[in-house]
Amino acid sequence: MSEYRSLLERAGATFPPLDLEHETILRRRDRKRRGQRIAAGVVGIAVFVAAVWIVTSGGPLDRRQTPGTEPPAVDQTDAAEMVVRGFLAAFGAFDAEGAMTYVADDADPGWMIGLEASANERGLALELALLEAQRYRQTVTWCVASPLRSGTRVTCGFEFDAIASDVLGKGPFTGSTFVFTVRDGEIVEAVARPDLERFSSRVRAPFAEWVAARHPKDFPVMYGTDSIPSDPEGFRYVSGRPTEESIRLWSLRIPEYVMDVRQEAA
Repeated sequence: MSEYRSLLERAGATFPPLDLEHETILRRRDRKRRGQRIAAGVVGIAVFVAAVWIVTSGGPLDRRQTPGTEPPAVDQTDAAEMVVRGFLAAFGAFDAEGAMTYVADDADPGWMIGLEASANERGLALELALLEAQRYRQTVTWCVASPLRSGTRVTCGFEFDAIASDVLGKGPFTGSTFVFTVRDGEIVEAVARPDLERFSSRVRAPFAEWVAARHPKDFPVMYGTDSIPSDPEGFRYVSGRPTEESIRLWSLRIPEYVMDVRQEAA
């Protein structure tokens, strides 16, 4: 699920057309909110309906009766994969509220959120805003769903670009996966398994070194460290800081970095 390790390791979306992008996210969000508002009244309504049925039919409820037509059953694994793809669509669109509609209320969202942000929707919004400022682009390349004793496991492979790696011809970076557990139509657990080796050496470290050289005062604001690494290897492991000032600086420095790289290559 920040600067990729903090989000990818705990955490654009380009998928085959599924018709569940923006409008589906909004519909699911509305359904979840309506469900929360009316939950307290459901039992009372059910009792009332049962009472009316008994009065009008003159007999007890017969559970052996079956409706004349029943809707076709939705395959559990297909439904779970749609939930995951819906989440990833919102995630890739940097829509924290939309993404959280696919996550169970009692699930721990910490895998998506860095240590410096709150483990809630506000914290996820900051993380996604940071990713957007870092020009993160994510493409899901495949998903496989398999049933569990309780729920469904959905594994999705993805590739990504960031820090203008697509513009500079250094990406995309492949070989990463997300693993989700879906239960009752909601994500209850998830883990990211990113492959950051090439990204760290080709993109993360060169950009961090450039920031340290050109804008040393920005470094502790943009990154989750109070000092600039003394060892060049340390630049491979720095991660972005999910704060509003950090996000502002990332938005400013990446275009400047791209210009410098292109001028050096000219």
